[in-house]
Amino acid sequence: MTFSSKFTLTRHTQAVNVLAVSMHGALLITGGNDSRIVVWSLVSGEMIQELFVPAAGYISAIIWIDFDDHGESAFAFGASDGNIQIYERSNDALFEFRSTSIGHTGAVESLAWDPVHRRLASAGDGLPCVWNLTPEKTLTSIISQPDKQPYVARTVHFYDNGASLLVSFLESGEIFCYSIEPWDLKWRKKVQGRIGNTALEGNFLLVSNLKDGVDKYAIPALQRVQSYSHVILHNVPLQISVARQAGLIFVGGDDGFARVFDYSSGAYRGQLVHGNRGDRIIPIASHEGRAGCTVVTGSCFNGHSNVKVWEEVESAWQEADVTPPSLSAGTSPTMQLVRFAVICVLVNVVMHALHSGTLSIFYLSIKDSIVRLTRVL
Repeated sequence: MTFSSKFTLTRHTQAVNVLAVSMHGALLITGGNDSRIVVWSLVSGEMIQELFVPAAGYISAIIWIDFDDHGESAFAFGASDGNIQIYERSNDALFEFRSTSIGHTGAVESLAWDPVHRRLASAGDGLPCVWNLTPEKTLTSIISQPDKQPYVARTVHFYDNGASLLVSFLESGEIFCYSIEPWDLKWRKKVQGRIGNTALEGNFLLVSNLKDGVDKYAIPALQRVQSYSHVILHNVPLQISVARQAGLIFVGGDDGFARVFDYSSGAYRGQLVHGNRGDRIIPIASHEGRAGCTVVTGSCFNGHSNVKVWEEVESAWQEADVTPPSLSAGTSPTMQLVRFAVICVLVNVVMHALHSGTLSIFYLSIKDSIVRLTRVL
């Protein structure tokens, strides 16, 4: 399986930090250091809407909020000012501001959405927060005194159908698992190395270890079961995305490209070349639909940055689901044509001999020729 570039989306004037693809794969939202949130069509590659929020600082986290099966009705984003803002789609298909909540004293590092209980989780300034979303699209905290750690809270994930919350911490390399109702620490365990970023896939947590690649851990045992090794030139927190049906994981890069690995074996499958050598391609997202797998990568340039959309491409034989035949010399079309021509000539000669009464003489004259032709063919 290979991928080709479908669109290059240009609007951000500084580094792109975060990407999120909607449930059905029709829309993309991006956020960056330029305080912009841009809504894109993944069908046409057109920019649908731009939100400019300079008071918020840089955009550090973003996520779709799915109220129903449409999956494109609202989104939330967190920024360097520590606030969380919610936008909802209006009747004219544009997104309108609904609420802002003071979430953290520092930048919002991560957001997660639980559609079962309609809850939003956030991480920042060393602690997690869990919020109920009201019908008015405002947030109310359900944790009175969350535990604060002296480390950067990097990511949050809802787990166990929304009954638990996983929180990762950068420097300590620890994963905390909390029960939400009531709020209580269920367990805390340490991975090998630090934690740059994480992705949750079923009962597996993939961790960018800031050392030699990505490790996959089975939870709740937190036992390492697979590694996806790659060279790290710059110690930056690379994002991870899993395409389970395609059997692939995608990892951001620090040298102009993102990497593709086989999910099961850990084998390196290729790269998505986004920029030049030394460019940081940190944000990455993927979506699987009827048309196949779509991947989105973002660049983190000091100046104008862009977003690339990649689509799955199959070879001609794979698209037709046909295995090309193996042709040998004895069954090639050319040799078959020669044999057919020789047979036709011999049949004509035999018929002429029968009519002229010279069959016995003919037999003796061409016997050696037939033997020689048979040996050649």
